[in-house]
Amino acid sequence: MASSTAANSIPAPEAVQVLVSALADESAIVREASLATLEDIASMNPLLVLDCCSAVSKGGRRRFGNTAGLFKVMSASIRGLDKQYVDPHLMSKLAKIATADLISTKELNADWQRAASAVLVAIASHLPDLMMDEIFSHLSGSNPSFPSMVQILADFASFDAIQFTPRLKSVLVRVLPILGNVRDIHRPILANAFKCWCQACWQYSVDFSLFTVLDADVMSFLNSAFELLLRVWAASRDLKVRISSVEALGQMLGLITRSQLKISLPRLIPTILDLYKKDQDITLVASRSLHNLLHASLMSESGPPLLDFEELTVILCTLLPVVGIHSGSKDHPDFSVGLKTYNQVQHCFLTIGLVYPEDLFVFLLNVG
Repeated sequence: MASSTAANSIPAPEAVQVLVSALADESAIVREASLATLEDIASMNPLLVLDCCSAVSKGGRRRFGNTAGLFKVMSASIRGLDKQYVDPHLMSKLAKIATADLISTKELNADWQRAASAVLVAIASHLPDLMMDEIFSHLSGSNPSFPSMVQILADFASFDAIQFTPRLKSVLVRVLPILGNVRDIHRPILANAFKCWCQACWQYSVDFSLFTVLDADVMSFLNSAFELLLRVWAASRDLKVRISSVEALGQMLGLITRSQLKISLPRLIPTILDLYKKDQDITLVASRSLHNLLHASLMSESGPPLLDFEELTVILCTLLPVVGIHSGSKDHPDFSVGLKTYNQVQHCFLTIGLVYPEDLFVFLLNVG
């Protein structure tokens, strides 16, 4: 019994402070051991760990050698807080610590940035409006940290769709005015954010109605963003921009108005099909977006199919070779990606077959 009590006892603040300092040790083994131990302590007394972390983080990442580790411990501690112990003043302080480093750099996707984002997302799980207000204060096109702020909002949407989705309007009203001036290097980040925000809407709709979320203003914002991504970003010479834009457009298809979807099809279909000329990972992205396009165009309860079977033949002719390529041996190094692509293509055929069964049957007989 005594040994069990000792094992579950919480170290003194001085010991925790030593462990926090050890996060910046020269030895990777020491750093990893300190991180694991602090996360264990955080599960028992998150406030103690947060106090020690905030004490050493005042100098920013230039004074502490392992900011990523520090932020990882902080985010674990924040997630471990019971609602009754969530102090808005402390959360605001921690949010400013995380954003202070983010707004002082032009780096993108560094390990410490992802860890800082996790701190802000953890705060949002308790106090979403507090975190978003902190982000919004740095969300402007002239701010070099603008992409990082958008990425945090994307991470929040992926982490907690239920809390994010009702706040989508407040995000779009700030992001849309800046969208037209985003440079090519940052466009994949913005496109990914729109993908995450739309995915959050779909996840939210499983349990709640989207009617109050997708009001006239939000629909207008989404339609404007869809138009920009389709006409400008998806036509970029930068392949990364094109891929991320098509992926985002695929998630937006079921949210935009039916009239806009109909107008966009002559441009959107060839844009997606063009990606089938690339490698397997890109083909998978194209197949997912194509399946979403077919479902939105053919299976809507709001009216008849937006595409005749004759208009679908170019899609079918593109998909048939893909089926043969991605139904090969399990020993192939890209078998997992190929199987996912094969399944998405099968979903495309199924969607068409549900609406035009006889036409699809005749088509397959003729090509066979």
